[in-house]
Amino acid sequence: MSALDFMPPRLAALSISEKEIVLPLHAALEAVDYLERYGRHILGWEGWVKTPDGRVGHGSAPEGTVSLKKFSIAEAADICRATMPEDAKIWAAENPATKESLYFCITVRGQSKGQS
Repeated sequence: MSALDFMPPRLAALSISEKEIVLPLHAALEAVDYLERYGRHILGWEGWVKTPDGRVGHGSAPEGTVSLKKFSIAEAADICRATMPEDAKIWAAENPATKESLYFCITVRGQSKGQS
């Protein structure tokens, strides 16, 4: 099972990964709300960047959270809702001339083996 299987098709289609939830900020926050509403435990997030030529990687992206598995579903979602916009704002301020786009990779409990 892929993490995208936990998402509604409209959000899953926005992911820049075929297997992971990797979304721009507003869609990522919507995904956090959706995951919480349906009882999915978010284990953390990390930043990804997409270059104008389509390459994807971590580059200058925010590191994200430490493991959120010790938190409740609601607490983990709240931490994501607080830290994602904050880190996006910092990233934008530190990279004012970038042509890269910032994305958020959300890890969810119950992804297939080899994933968190």
